[in-house]
Amino acid sequence: MPKFSPDLYVVYKDRHSLKPKDLSEKQRSFLSNLNSRLIKIEKNIKREAQSLIKEGEERFAKPNAWINDFEIESITTFILIEDDPAYIEDDDNVLVELWEGHKRDDWEWGIGDRNNHNEYTSFKHHSMKDEFHCWLYHCLYDHTEMGWANILRIGSIWVDINIEYQKIIDI
Repeated sequence: MPKFSPDLYVVYKDRHSLKPKDLSEKQRSFLSNLNSRLIKIEKNIKREAQSLIKEGEERFAKPNAWINDFEIESITTFILIEDDPAYIEDDDNVLVELWEGHKRDDWEWGIGDRNNHNEYTSFKHHSMKDEFHCWLYHCLYDHTEMGWANILRIGSIWVDINIEYQKIIDI
């Protein structure tokens, strides 16, 4: 589950204040770079999660294993850029967190799936219709309240990957 309450997120600018058609070349370049970085992050999350899955399955398969299940999650946290007026030194400056659960054989959709998650491909005249959008990038603009104005405020990305071992005990 996310580490930060949305109540502690940085206050958003008006999410509807910036439309894709109004993005400057510099802003489009920033977004393209962000998407490229997120593609690489997804590959690394997938690789690490698959490694943890293997570790969990090996531990689970041992004859005297105490655990009988495990879960893997990744939390990708987007942090406000330091030169933003809302940035507070010695604060977390979280814009948003994206949580993903990773299942053993479920890599066809979501993190690292290599699918184009571009929401705008069917919009004939949309300025982003021909772009490739990875899952995390899609989630930023389609599954959060951020809007483009706030996505442009991202300064860094923090990723946590966790395995949680579980034991169910009947009484």
